[in-house]
Amino acid sequence: MNKKLKHTVDALPRTPGVYLFKDSSSDIIYIGKAINLKHRVGSYFIKNFNKDSKTQLLVSNIFSLDFILTESEIEALILEAELIKKYKPKFNILQKDDKSYLFIVIRNEKDRLLTKIPKVFTARKPDLIAKDVVFGPYPNGTTAKSLLKTVRSIFPFRDCSVNKYKRYLGINRPCLYGHLGLCPAPCTQGTDIKIYIDNIRRLKKFLKGKSQVVTQEYKRQMDRASNELNFEEAMHYRNLINKINYVRANFKSAQSYMDNPKLIYDLAEESLAKIVKNIEILSAPPQRIECYDISNLSGKEAVGSMTVAIDGMIDKSQYRRFRIKYKDEPDDYYMLEEVLTRRLLREMSGDKKQWGRPDLIILDGGKGQLSSGLKVLKKLKIKIPIIGLAKRNETIFYKYTNDFIEKNISKDDPGLKLIINLRDEAHRFAKNYHTHLRLKKIQV
Repeated sequence: MNKKLKHTVDALPRTPGVYLFKDSSSDIIYIGKAINLKHRVGSYFIKNFNKDSKTQLLVSNIFSLDFILTESEIEALILEAELIKKYKPKFNILQKDDKSYLFIVIRNEKDRLLTKIPKVFTARKPDLIAKDVVFGPYPNGTTAKSLLKTVRSIFPFRDCSVNKYKRYLGINRPCLYGHLGLCPAPCTQGTDIKIYIDNIRRLKKFLKGKSQVVTQEYKRQMDRASNELNFEEAMHYRNLINKINYVRANFKSAQSYMDNPKLIYDLAEESLAKIVKNIEILSAPPQRIECYDISNLSGKEAVGSMTVAIDGMIDKSQYRRFRIKYKDEPDDYYMLEEVLTRRLLREMSGDKKQWGRPDLIILDGGKGQLSSGLKVLKKLKIKIPIIGLAKRNETIFYKYTNDFIEKNISKDDPGLKLIINLRDEAHRFAKNYHTHLRLKKIQV
């Protein structure tokens, strides 16, 4: 491994993304995905592969690499598939025949009344037929299956075999998926086939990345139902819109990453700019943001968590957890003060390895938690911008001059999304540690 390549590998982040290995002619020879880029790419250069293996042949041809960061593993999986389809790297073909890749397929099948009943399923290339509507391919089967699992609650679909469909058609009763609401049961008399086919049409648009079009359709249906005082139907469409928005908020298309390989960096920069714009106590984008939460059950096995974002990107390698030492009764304010004090004293001490001074502290909670945080900063004579985030309405609290400010920001604001993500991560991290301690105590 040459020095430049080694430096690139050593500097890789521990985040999801796609890596592109290149040869000495700068041709892409292999594309892969990872939930942890640094760990996955580094593994190619520390393992002892059989000298005659395809992987060793690949490694011996790597001269340089590029990478694209993504926000999630599933985005990395989808982007990997699109990039392999675009560049056709020779080592991807060598290591896996493209016939083994998985596709998402929508196929029209006719029932005994010769009515076309679309079926949605996954299949490999040899199993496809000419009239199939196909999405993919996906090198990892988990990608296609995860996508279908995600969208099925929004767009219920049939995935059964012809024989199974005919069996339930004969008894006019839905299968388990029909009872669970994951299939509209077109095999039963109570299902309007036209509505089902229309739903599949929306699913196709969604898988093509046209989720905004689908949302607008549902919005029109919701407004119509509301005007007709059919509030139950209006609520149904509202729930569908919320589900789509949730998926869209946590999912970016492969094309968006291909159009802009630095998309994650741009989004992070935008998030920080919005945070500075919305919170007066900040004068510059916070390079290091720390968020804290407390988890306990009646004061027992109480813990605190710290989650971190560096330059607007969450960095799980920087997460830290604290076991509460000085309180065994329920008092979240005191516990928060303990965690903040211990963390900041570490930063001020020269005896321990420092983690880095935060440019912004976020507390899970409202005015009470914020007051506790301000109390710690005053006691330690440290000036660090600090805010609270109350979960009910995602209201931000901070102290500006001598007044406590409450601010509600649009849920679509990139800065607020970053703050919420950090808070949710802090809650998850603290809860997991608390659960671990409780189970450990039970097992003793």
